[in-house]
Amino acid sequence: MEICSLAKSVFNDISNAGGYVYIVGGSVRDDILNIHTEHDIDVEVYHLSYQQLYDVLSKHGTVNTFGQSFAIMQLSILPHYDFALPRKEKKSGEKHQDFDIIIDPDLPIEKAILRRDLTMNALMYDYHQDKIIDLCGGMNDIKEKVIRCVSLQTFGEDPLRVLRIAQFAARFDMSIDLETKQLCYQMVKDGMLDHLSKERIYEEYCKILMSPKPSIGFYFLKEIKALPSFLENLTMTHQRLDYHPEGDVFTHTMLVIDVAALCKQKTDQPLSFMWSCLLHDIGKPLVTTSEGHAPGHNESGVDIFKQVDLITSKKQRQYIQTMIMYHMHLMNMARNHSRDISYLRLLKKIEGKVSLNDLIYISCCDKLGRGKVVQSQYNDFLEFIRDKKERLGEKAPLAIINGYDLIGAGWTEEKIFKDVLEEAYDLQLQGLNREKILRSLKKKYDKR
Repeated sequence: MEICSLAKSVFNDISNAGGYVYIVGGSVRDDILNIHTEHDIDVEVYHLSYQQLYDVLSKHGTVNTFGQSFAIMQLSILPHYDFALPRKEKKSGEKHQDFDIIIDPDLPIEKAILRRDLTMNALMYDYHQDKIIDLCGGMNDIKEKVIRCVSLQTFGEDPLRVLRIAQFAARFDMSIDLETKQLCYQMVKDGMLDHLSKERIYEEYCKILMSPKPSIGFYFLKEIKALPSFLENLTMTHQRLDYHPEGDVFTHTMLVIDVAALCKQKTDQPLSFMWSCLLHDIGKPLVTTSEGHAPGHNESGVDIFKQVDLITSKKQRQYIQTMIMYHMHLMNMARNHSRDISYLRLLKKIEGKVSLNDLIYISCCDKLGRGKVVQSQYNDFLEFIRDKKERLGEKAPLAIINGYDLIGAGWTEEKIFKDVLEEAYDLQLQGLNREKILRSLKKKYDKR
C-alpha cells in the first residue's frame, strides 16, 4: 500500500516502542479494488498499552482521543488516520451501537477479525512485512465479486450491516452470498432493523444512491423484505404497459435511478437529485386506477413525502418536494406545445427551490426509465427546452410590482398582499405593463 512518509515515521516509532502495525478495513479493500477516494485509514496497533500508544503518537503532535473504552486516537498531523488497539466486542443491547468493548493489545489476529462484518473488510495489511493477511478468503471474494459475512454467529449482532451490504453491492457491483442473504432476511424478519436510528439509515441510503448502480442495493433490500413502506408499495403498483412496458412502479423507479446515476454530477445538487429520482413516483400507489392510470400522482407524492422522515434537512426536503411536484411538467409542456407563459409560470414556481437544469435532468431520467423510449419524442422534448431557454431564459422574470406599489396605489389590507402580488405577477407574465396591472387589480378588488 502507498503510505505517506509522515505515517511511515509514526509507524516506525510504534515499532521501535514494541508495537506492531496493521492497516485494516475499507482502505485495504479499496486499495485492492484500485479505488482511490478520500478514505479514513484504520490502523490497528498490537502489543502496546493505551498509554504507550498515546505517548508514541504525542511525540508527533496533538493526540485526540475518542474514549478509552474504544481506544481510538487521531493525530493532528495525520487527520485521516485512526489509531486503535485490538478489541473484542460483545453485544449488550438491541441498538446498532450497543456493544461492550474489551481491549486486548495481544489479541490474536484470528480472533480480532471476528468483529469484522464482511470478508473483504477483514483483510489486514502487514506494514512490517508489506503483505496482505487474508484469514477469511476476502481476496477471492473480491475477485469473484461476492459479498460474504465473516461469521454467521457474530454478523447478526449489528443490524446496520444489512444496509451496509446493500450499499457495498451497489458501489462495487457485487452479488451476495446465499447464506449471508438468508441471515439478512432473518434479521429483517426478527425486526432488528427497527432499532436503527433514522440518521444511520439515511446515511446508508445516501451511499446507495450515490453509487454507480443504485438499483442493485434496492433490489437486495426488496429481496430480503427490508424496503420502507413508501418503496415497498411501489412494487405492488402496476402501470399501463403501453406507457410503461417495464412493469410496476418499482421497476420503473430502479431504471430511473440507474440512469440518474450516470448524469447526477451534471446537476446542481447531486445527492438531492438522486433522492428525488428515487421518490418521484411515491404517490402512484395512492391514486393508480385499475386501468393503470395515475392522475395527480405528483400531488399525492408530495403528501406521502411529508411522512418520509429519513430526510431532516429543510433545504433538501424543499428541493425533493418541488421535484416530486413538477417532475412531469416539462415533458407534458413539450408534448402539448405549451405557450411561453406556462414555461414562465413554472420557472416562478421552482424559483429558489430547484434549478431548471435539475428539473430537465429528472424529466429526461423519468422518460428514459421505461422499457421503450421513442427517440423522436425525446428529441422533440430537447428541442422544446432549447427553444424556451434561448428565448425566455432559465430564471423567472423579476416582478415589476411589489408591496410598496400596492400601498402607493391605495391598498390598505396587508393580509391579502401576498395573493394580490401573485395575481400581479401573473398579469405581468401575460404581457401587461405596470400601470395596467395596478388598474386591473384595483378594478377587480373594488368589486369584491
